[in-house]
Amino acid sequence: MIQKLMKFASYLSLVLPIHLYAQAQKISKPNIILIVADDLGYGDLGSYGNKIIKTPNVDKIAAQGIRFTDAYAGASVCSPSRGTLLTGKHTGHARIRGNMTRKGGVEGLKDGVPVRRPSLLESDTTFAQILQQNGYRTFLVNKWHVEGFSEAAYPQRKGFDEFSGWLVSEPKSHNHYPEIRFNGDKPYAIEKNKNGKQHVHATDMTTQEAAAIIKQKHEKPFFLMIAYNAPHVPLHAKNTALYDSLNLPPQDKSYAALVSHLDEGVGAIVQAMEEQAITDETVLIFVSDNGGSREAKLQQLVQNGPLRGMKSDLYEGGIRVPLIINYGAPQIGKISTFPNYFPDLYTTVLDIAGVQHAGETDGISLLPEILAPNSQRAEDRYLYWEQYPTKGIAQAVRWGDWKLLSPGNDKAVELYNLRSDIGETTNVAAKHKDIVEKLQTFLQEAHVPSEWWPVK
Repeated sequence: MIQKLMKFASYLSLVLPIHLYAQAQKISKPNIILIVADDLGYGDLGSYGNKIIKTPNVDKIAAQGIRFTDAYAGASVCSPSRGTLLTGKHTGHARIRGNMTRKGGVEGLKDGVPVRRPSLLESDTTFAQILQQNGYRTFLVNKWHVEGFSEAAYPQRKGFDEFSGWLVSEPKSHNHYPEIRFNGDKPYAIEKNKNGKQHVHATDMTTQEAAAIIKQKHEKPFFLMIAYNAPHVPLHAKNTALYDSLNLPPQDKSYAALVSHLDEGVGAIVQAMEEQAITDETVLIFVSDNGGSREAKLQQLVQNGPLRGMKSDLYEGGIRVPLIINYGAPQIGKISTFPNYFPDLYTTVLDIAGVQHAGETDGISLLPEILAPNSQRAEDRYLYWEQYPTKGIAQAVRWGDWKLLSPGNDKAVELYNLRSDIGETTNVAAKHKDIVEKLQTFLQEAHVPSEWWPVK
């Protein structure tokens, strides 16, 4: 029954709102720029409470747009999170549910060790493909990470007219100082980074390539996805000058520098928009792909603010992320507490583009919430995640203020009221058995078995 209600709610979000608030839309067929940071924590930005790391450009976007306090990634790690963003399906029935498969997938090497990775298949439709079909020119810069080792899932086969960046199959194209980069599916050498040299930073390459796209003469509206590496490990910062005077450990300085370098890139993107006089006809979205990572091994900086957990966890620190949206001309900054996640961004991008039929999705459009913050009812929907620990399956669901976590590995379920306990410090499952039962029923219905991730 719950599953049927979810599908019906998704259908209504795709059909009814487009007609009901079409007259309130300020922009017809706007350009859409989606900036995705990599492992940026919920608390890494000044606009989300950080007092040390300098992020003036992203903070300015927040001050002139809408900042979401309860936004979530599609998963706690990269590939499944990006998969939900691209296809609009939560991990209960998405194609990609982990960075590696338990079974199946395509075999390749990671650090010289054989692994099996998932990838999008021909039958998986991305929002880029739908945008192409609806009059948009589509661009992707830097990170993709949903192709695994399958050339059939390369960006230009999944909806992007142009791609520049790196691919999983070529290790020398990864990280902050790559020796190889791709233009489409053609690799080329970064001569200044050969043999381990560190002269051309991936953040700079990404920013320059994205700005060049913005500065092109566009006969159609464009969709530009800019997926930075920063601040993902290894913590190879261009320089740490902004933080050298602070009493921070070296890795903390490098991490902060990576975030600030990313922020500089965002500033250059905004400047390119202003120079082309397209700010008023462009929607700008900034988000992170999952929570901050314990692999950074920071000693003083707190990546995820007040949240419990880190990347790879289904606690809030692994999945709650900063989300900022500027809808056209700068406005007075607003704050939304409406819970949302990556399947919603899929639907939102297509709704903003004026697409009438977005296909099957677990998301709803956030456009009504963008136009009138805090106007939507959180109690009307469920947000769902699943992942695969050493044994069984881990699942989580948010419903209104409540969050149920089933950790897997034969551990007991946990229930938290996020409105009063954002840090997930007090498990109240024993006190609210009726809510636990309701949400456990949803967990059972939300999961569809996958050949790549057998549970038993």
